[in-house]
Amino acid sequence: MRNAELLLVKDVMITDVVTVEPNVNVRRAVRAMNDFEIGCLIVVEAGRVVGVLTERDVLKRVVDEGRNPDKTLVKEVMSKPPITINPD
Repeated sequence: MRNAELLLVKDVMITDVVTVEPNVNVRRAVRAMNDFEIGCLIVVEAGRVVGVLTERDVLKRVVDEGRNPDKTLVKEVMSKPPITINPD
């Protein structure tokens, strides 16, 4: 593949993402995923990305373990640390 054919991350990334704070309960976070028709939320604390909450996190760490989504916080079940890449 020639360099002219390579895409940069910044050319395809989404910058308008839906975020959630780590101390929000899972039910509220899932409601946001449903409202926005998305499969994950970026977890942000004090302006810094600290994790990602995915549908799989909810299924494995909440539903499968029989946890109450009203009493379980996002920070308890989110995937962390977040894996990031430079846009360039």
